[in-house]
Amino acid sequence: MPTFSLSLNSDQVLAVQADIINERPIIYYVKNSITRQGHYLAYRIIGSSEEITIVDSIGNPSFVYSPIINIEKLPPSMLRNARRNKKSGYTAIKLRDIYSLAKVAAYKTMFDEPPLPLFLFSKDDESIDIGLDSTQQTFVIGTALNLTESDSLSFFYYVVLSEEPKSWYLRFSSQSSEHPSFSNRIDEHGYVYLKIIRLTRFHPLIVSYD
Repeated sequence: MPTFSLSLNSDQVLAVQADIINERPIIYYVKNSITRQGHYLAYRIIGSSEEITIVDSIGNPSFVYSPIINIEKLPPSMLRNARRNKKSGYTAIKLRDIYSLAKVAAYKTMFDEPPLPLFLFSKDDESIDIGLDSTQQTFVIGTALNLTESDSLSFFYYVVLSEEPKSWYLRFSSQSSEHPSFSNRIDEHGYVYLKIIRLTRFHPLIVSYD
């Protein structure tokens, strides 16, 4: 399962989504007591003890790794006492950085499945608001992922870009701490290449909960 890193009630917490009940996610969290920064939560059992640490890359096969997804802000629908929206669509979750987005899109490769595509579009619909600056042209790049077996709720994880990428892929490696980069080449070994699909308008299935 991915681990979410976010600020909650002035505390920095690590959280996981374990289930969905009545179209609302069930999330378990703990205050983050690990001071080290990194991209993966590593866990293993040694004898009768458990070892947990945060690392920059996947490398030691004795550990189980959970990608850390940095959440900029939870959508209102996931907060306590939120009203349910009857519209059908994705709940948008803004991430802090493109590294987190790459880890979301590459998540299924951990199970030998193809990576998720990334959708790129500009903001051209003023009736939808997911925190974009309307004074300048901005671009959204994101992907949709359902973390449970339930089909009742999916999330659209995204980041905002100030410039439109000219490349057709986002290159990412979980084996090193190298920052993801846009590229037109897909022949370099050791990387996962996330295909960028350009939409002609704002994604129509993203539901605004503001």
